[in-house]
Amino acid sequence: MSELAPAKKQGLLSQLVVPRPIAMITTLDPDGGVNVAPYSYYMPVSGEPPLIAVTIGAQRQDTPEPKDTWLNIERTGEFVVNVTTVEIAEHIEAVAREYPRGVSEMDVAGWRPVPSQVLDTPSLADSPAHLECRVHEVIDRGDHTTCFSGVHIVLAEVVCVTTDDAIMSAPGRIDPTRVRAVGRMGFPWFATAHAESLFHQDRVSYADLHRAVGPAD
Repeated sequence: MSELAPAKKQGLLSQLVVPRPIAMITTLDPDGGVNVAPYSYYMPVSGEPPLIAVTIGAQRQDTPEPKDTWLNIERTGEFVVNVTTVEIAEHIEAVAREYPRGVSEMDVAGWRPVPSQVLDTPSLADSPAHLECRVHEVIDRGDHTTCFSGVHIVLAEVVCVTTDDAIMSAPGRIDPTRVRAVGRMGFPWFATAHAESLFHQDRVSYADLHRAVGPAD
């Protein structure tokens, strides 16, 4: 690994840590416009407090400027993770482009904002689930003057979750076969969690297994 360029190192990680959920993040621009960008270096962290983590590059790939998403999060301290599903999948790469400031990714994709429940930052109406987040902590790592090195690891508390009834199997319970989530594979591939592609396994604790089969001789 020490002999590889940063882009190659990250490429290998991105091709092997798969599939990755895609956080379609909405943030507020200084003029009140809605910025949208996909981030697949994204994961849940804990239940109490309910934290998620998103890694955001410290600078754009084509120019040495900070990403708009980061500037907006740094200014407002909040953002919304909109779950990326089949319904919005065709525009993932379109909104991932590094547009000049002032270009609306919402207009590019033809998406619609909807007011959030707690935050000032709008959610994405075209997504069936939204995680409204406030920044809890930011961990900076790498060389922030080098692309594929410098990053902001944003730990955020989820202060509100909204879901469409269409993805629910019961109150408070999400049906994974209805979400139709899209995951990021190695570039330029994606994966879709259709109902036909899912499988389940029952989880049996050791204590339950021990009671069922009895002690070993």
